[in-house]
Amino acid sequence: MKLTIIAISALTLYSSFTLNQNDELAKSIERGKMVYSENCITCHMGTGEGVPAAFPPLAKSDYLLKTPEKAIYAVKFGLAGKIVVNGIDYDNMMPPPGLDNDEIADVMNYIQNSWGNNSDGKMVTEKMVEAVEEEK
Repeated sequence: MKLTIIAISALTLYSSFTLNQNDELAKSIERGKMVYSENCITCHMGTGEGVPAAFPPLAKSDYLLKTPEKAIYAVKFGLAGKIVVNGIDYDNMMPPPGLDNDEIADVMNYIQNSWGNNSDGKMVTEKMVEAVEEEK
């Protein structure tokens, strides 16, 4: 009986944590959608496909999904120089959009959960963005 009560309690606690985290992720994604439409859509397009040979795709992007820290860095500080996305070289400049850390976290959550991307419930937080520092 005690084991059953402990198991039910653990399951309830886990469920409430998971639901709360999923709820927070959903709210962040919704805020990120607004940030994306105000700052990113011009170059990366409404469906995240980018512009061939100019602006890399965010949809199903190996760069984004395999190296999220580099993607956070690009959004936070901008990006210049060659990168490879889905096997294609891009060598353009992305100026820093001037977003706050919470906005960067939200837009990353939106991008990582849109257009065929899936973060598996992993959430980019403001603290994670704060931890990414500019290279000297």
